[in-house]
Amino acid sequence: MQVVQNVFFRPRPRSSRGGSSRSYLIPALRPSFLPLLLRGVAVVTILAAVAVAESVGVNITSPAAGATVSSPVQFVASATAPTGRVINAMRIYVDSKDAYTVYASSLNTSLALATGVRNINMQAWDNTGAVYIKTMSITVGSSGVYQENFSATSQWVSQFSQSDGAILYVPGQIEPYFANIGAIGMTKDSNRMPQVVAWMKWYMNHLNWPDKWGIYGTMYNYTVSNGVETPTADCDSTDSYAATFLTLAWNAWQSGDTNARSYIKTLSYQLDVIGGVLIQTQQSDGLTWAKPDYQIKYLMDNSEGYRGLRDLASLYKNAFGDSTKAAYYNAAATSMQNGVQAMWMNDKWAVYKNYYGDLIGPNMDTWYPDASAQVFPVLMGVVPSSDSRAQQAYSTFNTAWPGWPTLSFNSQDAFPWCLVVDGAAAMGDKTRVTTYINAIQSRYVDPGFPWPFYNAEAGWFMRANNYMLGRGL
Repeated sequence: MQVVQNVFFRPRPRSSRGGSSRSYLIPALRPSFLPLLLRGVAVVTILAAVAVAESVGVNITSPAAGATVSSPVQFVASATAPTGRVINAMRIYVDSKDAYTVYASSLNTSLALATGVRNINMQAWDNTGAVYIKTMSITVGSSGVYQENFSATSQWVSQFSQSDGAILYVPGQIEPYFANIGAIGMTKDSNRMPQVVAWMKWYMNHLNWPDKWGIYGTMYNYTVSNGVETPTADCDSTDSYAATFLTLAWNAWQSGDTNARSYIKTLSYQLDVIGGVLIQTQQSDGLTWAKPDYQIKYLMDNSEGYRGLRDLASLYKNAFGDSTKAAYYNAAATSMQNGVQAMWMNDKWAVYKNYYGDLIGPNMDTWYPDASAQVFPVLMGVVPSSDSRAQQAYSTFNTAWPGWPTLSFNSQDAFPWCLVVDGAAAMGDKTRVTTYINAIQSRYVDPGFPWPFYNAEAGWFMRANNYMLGRGL
């Protein structure tokens, strides 16, 4: 049999959610040849070698390789060509059959697939005819409880969106930090993207220029009375509010929603200003103060800050094509990552670093903030789940609170703490995730989401069920 010449193979790391994938590039191969390749027909071509950068190729955000998912299956992916080239189109093959084509460098679509193991071949080609391919397999099963929880939570949280775009915490309050987290979860449901964009516009329209500390781009909490929204001239933190909005913007971009991407492309200046909120309170150890006048460096806030800075760098690279800004914010993120990792205390994370630079360790018998903070570094990607510190901290957490998946922490704290299950998901602990989701369904979903379930809990819970559906956090 004849073979294709100069096939560039680039192995990919095994997915933390199971399964594996391969990514490779076939230069100068025209789209018309793709079905022939998939049927095993050889094509001969003599081509010059092409150096393939690490970032070049097809990136599949959803579903994860090896995941068990329900039908319809949501596919979210993008493709990047080498410098000087442009991705013209992308195509999905399911079991060697053409299932979907889009003439763009990204896609976001849902496909009805038969149950069983399905072989996915996702391809993209650029303006020179070079083809980029990623293959993986998924298992399509019934949606079950996870899709039901996801849909019910999405529908419930949508009621808090107001006509001006605000997302209420409770009827008389807008807490932008909580709204950001709720909206991140809403980006996982394409039906909610109009509300996500409306919230982003509200946030942009209410930025402080400057705030009471002289910083531009911060956000206050608001009260609402008779439809009138009034700033409180304060907030819980400056770092976490900014960070979670940056993460929201990146998740909205990753959704592939056309309107979201069009809007985000207009925000280069504003996002830079919001990124500056973190930069202006970042200290020489890489960590940020909670607020300019509250000089405590929290593990939670700085983990969120790291994620926000890294996500902002991704936006500058992918949405704005600004490599200089991307490098700038990646450097700030790395500095913060080093600062957070320096908060490690043998088998657990310090809860915060005080004004004098002392690390304050957790009392693991105290749920908030001590024990619950332990999942933040892995949840925000400061350390991967394979890191020994992530594993030790998670073990210490589970030893201290073995009953957390059945809400044992309610003896100290009445809230559902859905973010903790997302930390368990980040660790790949599907057993505890399943137990917790079942507990939340019984306690909150089935009775119609009674208080203290609120918008941020909804965002985290949507993400947990999204993870169990094989679509990632």
